[in-house]
Amino acid sequence: MGFYDAIDRRGAGRSRGMSLHAWVLLAAAVLVMGAALIVWACSSQHQYRTIVSALADATRSARQTGAFTVTVDGAAVSADANDLSDLLRLITKAGAGRPGSAPDETPYITVDYGSGMVLDIWKVPLENPANSWTEGPFFRFTRPDGKTYGYDTDQIPFTMITRLFS
Repeated sequence: MGFYDAIDRRGAGRSRGMSLHAWVLLAAAVLVMGAALIVWACSSQHQYRTIVSALADATRSARQTGAFTVTVDGAAVSADANDLSDLLRLITKAGAGRPGSAPDETPYITVDYGSGMVLDIWKVPLENPANSWTEGPFFRFTRPDGKTYGYDTDQIPFTMITRLFS
């Protein structure tokens, strides 16, 4: 038995690390996950922009017709069109929040824009808030076709919204 035969036998049982196929599969998996995250983020942003656009149209219509109602804690309150514009400004300034499902309880504030668009607002505890307040709004928009979109945000203190309709 020669010198090289001994070397071949010693290395035959050892693992040589990951094969090229394993590296290619790993790289493909990382690329697929990255692409999925990008698609999800773009979809969420598109939904938010669509809802804000519909809300702007509903606010404009409500300003012109005056056919809107606001309820706070189950009771009708008087509000004017400027309150709706201020609410829209707060929502657009805050940007997209964390999408999710609406709470089970009755919303604290409901704005019916009179055009089929309804905005329900709940006071919810915030997870990992970026500001000093621990409770913020959860918004659920219901479009005239019945589709809903909801999210919470830590960019608006809940008290700013309640002040609009008090």
